[in-house]
Amino acid sequence: MLSVTLRSETGSEPWRPAREPVPLNDRADGFIAALFSGGDSRMTVDSRTGLNRYLCPEVPAPDLTCVSSCTASPISHEGFARATAAFLDIANAQSPRQREHRLTVLSESIKARLLQYFGVAALAHVILCPSGTDAMLTTAMLLAAVRPGEAMTAILPSASETGTGVPMAARCRVFDGPGTGRPLSDRDVIAVEIPLRSADGSPRSEEAVNQAFVAATATATGHVIVYLTHGTKTGLIAPVAPPNGVDVIVDACQGRISPETVAGYVRQGWPVVLTGSKFFGGPAFSGAVLFPQARLPGSARRPPSSVFGETASLGTVLRWTAAFATIDALKLRSTDMAGVLSQRVTSIEQALASNPALVPIAGLRTSGSGWADQPSIFTFAVRDPVDRALLLSVAGLRLLYERCARQGVLLGQPVGLGLFGGMRVAIGAQNLLDGSSDSGLARVFEALAQVVSPSCSIGDDG
Repeated sequence: MLSVTLRSETGSEPWRPAREPVPLNDRADGFIAALFSGGDSRMTVDSRTGLNRYLCPEVPAPDLTCVSSCTASPISHEGFARATAAFLDIANAQSPRQREHRLTVLSESIKARLLQYFGVAALAHVILCPSGTDAMLTTAMLLAAVRPGEAMTAILPSASETGTGVPMAARCRVFDGPGTGRPLSDRDVIAVEIPLRSADGSPRSEEAVNQAFVAATATATGHVIVYLTHGTKTGLIAPVAPPNGVDVIVDACQGRISPETVAGYVRQGWPVVLTGSKFFGGPAFSGAVLFPQARLPGSARRPPSSVFGETASLGTVLRWTAAFATIDALKLRSTDMAGVLSQRVTSIEQALASNPALVPIAGLRTSGSGWADQPSIFTFAVRDPVDRALLLSVAGLRLLYERCARQGVLLGQPVGLGLFGGMRVAIGAQNLLDGSSDSGLARVFEALAQVVSPSCSIGDDG
């Protein structure tokens, strides 16, 4: 619940990124516009602040400590350099036809590298999309095309754990912009959302969640599609065991999943949706679908071109190019990452326990020895600075989130946890690859200690 002591910070000065010289020249004047082209309103940059909706700048931000990979992160220096080089290679082609050819070659290269990284080259076809939500929509449309004219029921975790646009995408509807809600399919699609947490914020048991999906399936009509979310906004996996006899789409957009697990899902005939913009730290946004080849129509095992284009847009390809700067580095050091993450987990848990204003909220339980088997998103509620018996709502936490950003610390966006909200510290691949001992965690919790202090009014500018 939210205390009435909170007030808006409208008009206060937002955090502004330190503008380091960027390695661009006259030939790359259009690079930034190209990098963030072909997306939706979430990528729009505020001309006043130079930040998008997730408080990320368009350029690398070395002065910003980021534990925000569950939401979005600024582009890395290496990613920026790779994407710039790719843009120049395409832009310097001598004709529109050559530019189109070079874009197609780069797009196909990214698809091949995704298949190689996840070990599904012989199992899946890759579809590149502007964002994870676009990829969810594309997959829903593909499965709808399998059984034309039949009603559909999509059963998925609640939007508070997946994203506001996901239920709309699952219903084959426009999820962003002026046409939001407009149907893209000629059939009726119902979305049933399953809560993953109790009113007190604690996760429901795996058995209870599995049974809720089974019960929803039993009363569903038409073509039933269950969305297995492998990594929700707060790091949960649900349902762990989907009901029998239904189609399954795996939402692994967080990217907190091992290649072996992805390959296992694809072998079961389940499309897997991924992004390069969460755990992998590419700029927002870039999506991909690994669609099982065995489910594609025709001898060539290629999806129908009427559903989507084969060549991704320039912006999508450039953002994936940036994401691969981190994916390539992670692949080289994957055996080291479990130990590094274990140390980070200990540091975060100790820091949360040491501040009485922060209330840890349970998430993923450690289930194995690999990095993907350990929690990497840490959710916590915040006590009201005046009445410590109350926990702040999402609206109240948004003020703290923005204040931390003004101090140069970017957290995951606040999320709803029933009667109150939660803030998130997320460890992404870039944090694990960082050579420092704690990847800026000390700075993160120093900033949090300041903004949640009873002596610091949430409405103050200081």
